[in-house]
Amino acid sequence: MSDTHSLAIIGENVSFGNDVHVGPYAIIEDNVKIGRETIIASHAIVRSGTIIGERCFIDSFAVIGGLPQHEIFDVIIPSKVIVGNNTTIREYVTIHRATKEKGSTKVGNFCMLQSGSHVAHDCEVGDHSILASGSMLGGKVKLGQKCFIGGGAAIHQNVVVGDYVILGGNSRAALDLPPYSMAADVSCVIGLNLVRLRREKMNNENIVALKECFREFYKRNGNYKERAKAMLESGYGTTHESLNFLNFFLRESKMGIAPKRHKIVASASYGTA
Repeated sequence: MSDTHSLAIIGENVSFGNDVHVGPYAIIEDNVKIGRETIIASHAIVRSGTIIGERCFIDSFAVIGGLPQHEIFDVIIPSKVIVGNNTTIREYVTIHRATKEKGSTKVGNFCMLQSGSHVAHDCEVGDHSILASGSMLGGKVKLGQKCFIGGGAAIHQNVVVGDYVILGGNSRAALDLPPYSMAADVSCVIGLNLVRLRREKMNNENIVALKECFREFYKRNGNYKERAKAMLESGYGTTHESLNFLNFFLRESKMGIAPKRHKIVASASYGTA
């Protein structure tokens, strides 16, 4: 049984799991699916075609499944938003549906989208990730697992962010951010996210191997992809984390990859790459 307030507005073909609670003045449009034990607070809006998992919390004035802010999007295209299980979406959060037919904007399991954060069309947010208040993901951003995006930070469209990345508050990322890194300012890698890795109780030997890999990679010069290939051939990448780090540079990148801060300082000061 579900508990739907008499003042809520419920569309057609809406599917509720057991023990769903819908508050007064909430609007749930047609063809929405909501998993068991999820709470939809008063005044929240869930647009047509949205799928929300189990044990989620959707706070007041959040809008999930809204139209993409895309100048050539055709409103009749059937697309959706998919939210995983155990995810919290706080007040004034906006999540836009995908631009492609039958496409999906995806938010994973155990995520927290804090007040006023925004997930644009065609984004993918990995499990256990947090978007702090006022942070913004542009269209088609791919956010890895267990990332933290600081308050007011903005990520440009098409940027890929690796697992375990922390982006500082009010920072901007217009270039891809490699996994396990800390980033700040404007697309600037400043080190490894060791606090989160230790909190996850990662094996100390694996942390040491990742630190050595990170240090060696940024100590070398030249093309990122060639650097990563050379390091793999010379015996780096022996742990899951270090292999994941190096493989990130082998993939094709639409936006390019963020440099480390000392490289930026060297380039500005001495005219070197």
